[in-house]
Amino acid sequence: MSPATFRADALRGYRLFESTDLDETRELISRVMQPHALVPMGSGRGRSHMDFVKLGGLGLGTIAFGDAMRVDVKAVDGYYLLMFCVTGNAEVRTMGRSMLVNRDQGVLCAPGQPFDALLSPGCEQFVLRIDPVALNAQAGQGMPHFASLVPVGGSHLRGWMQQLQLVASSPELLACARSNPHVATQLESLLIDLFATGHVDNGMDTGFASKRSPVSPGFVKRAEAFIEAHCSEPLELLDIAGAAGVPARTLRDGFQQFRGVSPMQYVRQLRLERARDALRAAPSDVRVSEIALDCGFAHLGRFAMVYKAMFGESPSETLRER
Repeated sequence: MSPATFRADALRGYRLFESTDLDETRELISRVMQPHALVPMGSGRGRSHMDFVKLGGLGLGTIAFGDAMRVDVKAVDGYYLLMFCVTGNAEVRTMGRSMLVNRDQGVLCAPGQPFDALLSPGCEQFVLRIDPVALNAQAGQGMPHFASLVPVGGSHLRGWMQQLQLVASSPELLACARSNPHVATQLESLLIDLFATGHVDNGMDTGFASKRSPVSPGFVKRAEAFIEAHCSEPLELLDIAGAAGVPARTLRDGFQQFRGVSPMQYVRQLRLERARDALRAAPSDVRVSEIALDCGFAHLGRFAMVYKAMFGESPSETLRER
């Protein structure tokens, strides 16, 4: 089930408000989410609405403003926020990174993180508010404390998306969960389990720069410096471990603990980000293959696939829209 066909029919029965008044919209959304600033990027006369329902430690909802809008949240207030677009798209900035969010790519923000989104005209967001206590109780160690793109249209999260779609589109199931706390708890547990499993298993997680722990071992920092200096060259795990002066297993464990990714995932993500920067700065006659090779990608087809999974658009689209 792809979010391209995501339906939220059942949530329409839990509409909190409809309004053309921006101050009223801001106030009513803040009661459910957190205080935030709304800056209209169009006429400012669009009709806003919000649907929202609670299932135990989960809050499911949709938000639309009817016009292009900037939403500025100084810090997500005490919960995990997962957002993707049912219609339209958004550019989200958080922890110093800009991320494209649409029907296939969502963004996950941890408690305390900033969230600044520029929503396209006609954008409707699906928002999932996750209580950290419920997540930690269900998923053991919980989700990492960083923002990341979440490929909600990908195969790793297909089971989660199918279950989420069922809850959001079935009035009968949602009504049963609302009236029966046991059913609500079971649905909450299933959704958190499926999401945590799919998100952890997914090797396309992004946003690694914002995962960096302020305190980390010297060998991790030495490995990062080596990777950044030799990123465009062929690299193997043993090369990086040798430069860091530790066994490969120690290096893997250190990166997983302090960076949230493996050393080779770190290499790939750094290469992808450098490729994106190069594509955005490239003249119109440059070839994508040249940039891919310069950034350390030997297989153009594989590069295009992982690039689109990370940024939500193909390398050629980035080049055209630079």
